[in-house]
Amino acid sequence: MSHTAREISDRDTVKRQGKCPPCKSKQESLEFGSRKAPASLDSTRVQTERTGARRFAVGVLYVVLYVIVSAAGDIYAASYFQQADIYSTLLLSFALVCLTFNLLARRESGRPRITKSSLTALASLNVVTAISWVGLFIGLKYAEPAIIVTFMVALGPAATVWLNAWIRKQGHPPKSDVAVSALVALIGGYMIWISASGNAGVEWGPRSSFGIFVAIVAGLSLALTNVLMKFLFDRGLSGRQVLAHRFYGTILLLLLFVDRSSIVLEVSQRWCAIAIIALSTIIVPLLLIQEGIRRVEPMTVNMVLSAAPIISFLFQYCDARIAPSSYTFIGNILITAVALCAIYVQYRRSR
Repeated sequence: MSHTAREISDRDTVKRQGKCPPCKSKQESLEFGSRKAPASLDSTRVQTERTGARRFAVGVLYVVLYVIVSAAGDIYAASYFQQADIYSTLLLSFALVCLTFNLLARRESGRPRITKSSLTALASLNVVTAISWVGLFIGLKYAEPAIIVTFMVALGPAATVWLNAWIRKQGHPPKSDVAVSALVALIGGYMIWISASGNAGVEWGPRSSFGIFVAIVAGLSLALTNVLMKFLFDRGLSGRQVLAHRFYGTILLLLLFVDRSSIVLEVSQRWCAIAIIALSTIIVPLLLIQEGIRRVEPMTVNMVLSAAPIISFLFQYCDARIAPSSYTFIGNILITAVALCAIYVQYRRSR
């Protein structure tokens, strides 16, 4: 072979040898990338699971804070309504609430406007809100607060299971939700027996049955309220938007019952108590519950609310007119135990 031929051959060999390492390196990089892809997917899945669990925990925390604040407010309101005109107080309180949330909603920017598809849900929400809130306060006036709260929340999970499947079209509810709802409703029946048999912390009066009946209706309305709010959140409405337009029906209902001549007197003499009731039973609790409903499902919200009676029972010690009842305490413990078990099941499901 000539010298020139050998030089050409040597250059070709060098070129081939020079290309091989990068080719090999590129191949190894592709192989490494293929091995790395499943690990990246696993990392993304773990991160998603952690985010879901964190969102669930924060949502439950908001609802728990709602239970504590509203329980304290309910006991104060129950004591106050024994000596005050309930309809005038509620009318003024809800007027203050409506004004407050409308001002808060105006401060928001970039939120979607209320569409025609949401108007029907908002109108329904106004109706059930009026029934649930007015029913709650009437019940607090005529019966033991811990039992009234039990009636409110005991029927909630049972109704929510089916309302959630019907309104939000989520199919048949899980069997565990159905079983828990049946248990909570059964305990609610036990609480009805406590009141009717005279074993409650407040004596059975001529209007006690009316208070309990209204509380039961309010409990069913409360379940529908939570589902409707979740329905509106799913369509992009903010919590403050919903709150701003939620209480028109309540104000109209109270205007039918209130003695208009006593409104000015009520404001002049009891403005501080009205402000306390508006803040502790409505404004602050609703801001908390809205954040909870945004993060977790309505069934979870109702299960946490099922723990409200035991909190109300403890706060009752601040009201001298209520005698502690062991029967009420047992019912509250049972309903709280069922609620905690349901929260655990929901938590496992969210992971």
